Amino acid sequence: MDVAALAGRLKALAADLPLPALDTADQCLEAAQAELKEASRESNAEIGLHKLGAARERLDAARVRLAEAAAAIDDYLEGIGASAAAAPAAAIPKGAAVKPPPVDPRQWWTDRVNELCDRTGAADPQQVPPTRLFNDLLKAAGDGNAEAYCKRLRDAGPQTGVKLPGLAWPLVRTLAAEHLGRTPTARDVPGLRDKCADKVRSLVPKAEPDHIGAALASACTLGRKGTDDDGDAARTAAMGPALVAALHRLSKSERRA
Repeated sequence: MDVAALAGRLKALAADLPLPALDTADQCLEAAQAELKEASRESNAEIGLHKLGAARERLDAARVRLAEAAAAIDDYLEGIGASAAAAPAAAIPKGAAVKPPPVDPRQWWTDRVNELCDRTGAADPQQVPPTRLFNDLLKAAGDGNAEAYCKRLRDAGPQTGVKLPGLAWPLVRTLAAEHLGRTPTARDVPGLRDKCADKVRSLVPKAEPDHIGAALASACTLGRKGTDDDGDAARTAAMGPALVAALHRLSKSERRA
């Protein structure tokens, strides 16, 4: 391979280094962290702030390594006399990272809610109080109206949406206790999960059984075990009203029996 071909390959490699993608991911995590801090003021549960912080630290370390790699490629191209037309990534100052346009938290929320609910559509931003949103979602869940459930959650945006667990978890715990006839514990979570999973997934199809179990554990054990704390604020918010509706239906059916 001649020098020109080698330089071309190295420039293409430098251009493909995912520095902007890592910055975008970090800004998404930063937005989620800010919303979780707000939500934590209304909840006794530990909702994953420390894990978000750890994830951001790992992203910072990855960005440093990628910047070092870009600088090394730049140095090598300069050494072989081919740096003049280097790819943009090779021209990054040593230790610096490319700054992409700021992430729009509302668009991230829209995309994530659509993914979780297995639907499509743009958000029609609505400024609604958390309690009203919660009641609207409970009604949609009680009616089995998955389309309305997704739309209400999507339109609310992250600022209101992340407050849903603070409203849902006390009701989940109360309804679980009503069903069991005693205060729920971590041992009760698998049975509750199995009884609620179909109802929850009819509204949030991408909520896996493990996610449902972790959310139940967070509500029923006050976050001591099994907390759904992987940083997915949209998923946790989406499951809250669905779980309340599922447990309410379960309690009603047993009372009739």
